[in-house]
Amino acid sequence: MPTLYVSDLDGTLLRPDAALSAFSRNTVNRLVADGMAFTLATARSIASARPAVAGLKLRLPAVMMNGVFLTDIVTERHASVAYIPAHTARRTVETFLAHGRPPFVYTCPDRSGVDVVYTRLRSAYEEAFVAERQTRYRSFRQAADYAVGDSTVYINGIDTPDVILPLYEAVRRIPGLDAVCYPDNYDSRYYFLETFSQEAGKWKGIRRLADAYGFDRIVALGDNLNDLEMLRRAHVGVAVANAQPQVLQAADKIIGSNQEDGVAHFLLEEAAKGEPAGFM
Repeated sequence: MPTLYVSDLDGTLLRPDAALSAFSRNTVNRLVADGMAFTLATARSIASARPAVAGLKLRLPAVMMNGVFLTDIVTERHASVAYIPAHTARRTVETFLAHGRPPFVYTCPDRSGVDVVYTRLRSAYEEAFVAERQTRYRSFRQAADYAVGDSTVYINGIDTPDVILPLYEAVRRIPGLDAVCYPDNYDSRYYFLETFSQEAGKWKGIRRLADAYGFDRIVALGDNLNDLEMLRRAHVGVAVANAQPQVLQAADKIIGSNQEDGVAHFLLEEAAKGEPAGFM
């Protein structure tokens, strides 16, 4: 039974400093070279993930931006893109603004780069978020207003729970839209709210990948609330020891923490069992 292993990045494969340890990187590369079918499922775009995944030699596309993209992390080309319908995107932006939370709007007019627009920043936390990303995206700019069209792929916001949670409940009612809401791995005072097409989502991205490559068994590894669906729906859902309580409860198996390179050690154990990788 060909098995696909899929791991989240932040809080799971990455250490608490948001870096991939040399041990994890070398272990993954060796196992992939030996035939293990392993890839990533992350909320990050390739632009945001680039420093963290440098040196990884994956043969399969990664599930990026919560399933919006299937992306080759070497060429940075998107094998598939899930767009938000224009009318849905406009309603979503209006809902964010009605709740006093100007969003970041991500567009992808082709299958390579991503452009990001925002109108104003409300906190030092957001300023740091922008500063970290401005040089990584094709464009990441401030504008007087939003021009929302057919190329929108992602609309997100970052704020404290008192702002984000009511907004999350509002956007969940928008037809054609899906959303995830979860605490920042690196500063739990803030929550991410990420919205995207109902054709996206980590699990749907994983299923597209599995169907395309013929995998019929999926092992998913994660830590945060946006990993819940893929852990529940995978044949085996694996949580790192530092995972959110709801994720620990939902998991079939709990492994070492991200501080302990838990994912890499788990993959080594799986390889020692002789699990069929299923990769050509």
